[in-house]
Amino acid sequence: MFPKLNKIELYFGKNKIEKKDREFSNANINNVVINVVHAAPPPPPPALPPPLSIKISDRNIDKMEHNMSTIKKRVPSLFLNENEYNYYFASRGVTNLNLSTYNEFMHDQAILFFNILSRYEREGTGEIAYAVFAGNSVGMLRNSKNLPWGDDYDIIVFDEHADFFAQVISPELESYGFKVEKKIENNIDCGVKVFGPVVIFNNNDSVSIFQCDVFYSYFDNNNCLKNCGGWGLYHQKNIPFDVVYPFKRHMFHGMLLPFFNDAKKEVEICYTNINKCTIHSHNLLTGTIFYNKWENAYLDFDYIIKTSIENTKKAINSNSYIPLNEIELTASNKNIILGTSLNTLSKIKFLSYLCTYNIGSIITHSDAFEFICEHAADVKYYLKGISITYIDDGRKPSPVSPIFYMYIDTFIQSNEQIENVI
Repeated sequence: MFPKLNKIELYFGKNKIEKKDREFSNANINNVVINVVHAAPPPPPPALPPPLSIKISDRNIDKMEHNMSTIKKRVPSLFLNENEYNYYFASRGVTNLNLSTYNEFMHDQAILFFNILSRYEREGTGEIAYAVFAGNSVGMLRNSKNLPWGDDYDIIVFDEHADFFAQVISPELESYGFKVEKKIENNIDCGVKVFGPVVIFNNNDSVSIFQCDVFYSYFDNNNCLKNCGGWGLYHQKNIPFDVVYPFKRHMFHGMLLPFFNDAKKEVEICYTNINKCTIHSHNLLTGTIFYNKWENAYLDFDYIIKTSIENTKKAINSNSYIPLNEIELTASNKNIILGTSLNTLSKIKFLSYLCTYNIGSIITHSDAFEFICEHAADVKYYLKGISITYIDDGRKPSPVSPIFYMYIDTFIQSNEQIENVI
């Protein structure tokens, strides 16, 4: 669409025709002299800019060798620095990208989140009904997984279940370490945003976080799905009742989840042609990336992830790792072993340290909780034989969110410390 031209406003005292701009001609008609004033022609309107050309990232992809070099040439805006290597961490995803990538830590939180929802649903009490939709439907139709650059989930909850969600489910989510924020649109409580712990990387330049938007929804007089406060793209699309309900379960990233009755029709209504691929993310810094075929986008991301994992394994020398020895992390040695900042280099150094010294057991005290929150997921991903023990000192609130307990093999509460706290 062309940009709108600025309106030219004329008002008294402006655009007066000065004498030097006038040309006078006299015509003597019946001894009456008429002065004819010829105003100078107005300046031409500014030229319209040419339409923006859209760069298609998979143009001529079949004529190129498929490797990191050609991907960086075709999709330069995807990378923070084309001259740097990409690495992969379970807590962060691929490094050196302008967007987040779906990763193991996000997925582990998704499993926990949907297990909580499904428990109430499975009890058969009718306390809650929900369905996954929007961008997740696109991923489900393509390959039964979340989008490779997807950093969130979207679900609808019918308005009659909104109070139960807010009063029962939200507090339980918070007890596990999720953060729940109300969403208000047009002065109406229309949903919530659920966030997991924030993983900050490379001095705040990169953030990885699980997010699920919960949309409180209803059917209007025309039997079309709407949001209670007008929040969300779907509110404008008039999705019919029979497209939404009854829900149908599909395998999605290893989870059996409810989707709309006709997810294909839902996607056609909301996104038209999903054979083409548009990449945008909450964290994408450089606009939108376009592919003519979604398969080519997935091919690129699969290659980037595979290469990043290989780069990381080589950097930490994991092939020679044998889990034998034990280390204990405390306040006195954590900065020496873990490093003082969370970035690619410090994480590579720490994982390399574990491999070099064949560490098979890590005992962590509460005063070295950073290991659990920042590194445990990555340790479990690359060094599967390692055992993690966490000794909790009874502080309230605990510095370690219960979400991270999934990476702890042995959890010990120090009774002496607890008694002191009490």
